[in-house]
Amino acid sequence: MNQQNDLKLIDNLTAELYKSICFEVDNRPQVERLKKLFIPTANMIRNDSDSPEVMTVDDFIKSYSERLADGTIKSFYEGELNHITEIFGTIAHRFSTYEIKFDLDNPEPFSIGINSIQYIRIGKNWKISGIVWNNQNDTNKIPDKYLSD
Repeated sequence: MNQQNDLKLIDNLTAELYKSICFEVDNRPQVERLKKLFIPTANMIRNDSDSPEVMTVDDFIKSYSERLADGTIKSFYEGELNHITEIFGTIAHRFSTYEIKFDLDNPEPFSIGINSIQYIRIGKNWKISGIVWNNQNDTNKIPDKYLSD
């Protein structure tokens, strides 16, 4: 496969990742689609504190679904603001700068951060092998090189 084609496939996979968790009020996200995007043993790790929260994809889906069911999350948007993707052979890594909104009408994001997404090529297809994310805070600002091209 050529690298341009691989990059296009990774772009599409990343778009599907974000799309699967986003939804508007009175709708539901297609969060179960995450299972098709990740390898079965993938981890999803929130690393915003001294103790990382490590989840399987099923753990993430369960937690997210519970917050939907109890009304904690009424709408959600997470979208990519910028990215840097590197590919070597059958592995790839993407620093994906994102913004999060719980109120889709508010132009200001609730938060921004970086998803560090790891991919592996299996045959002709790419799958996510893991994701680690960290939100920006007062002491941990996103460097400019990850905010714009």
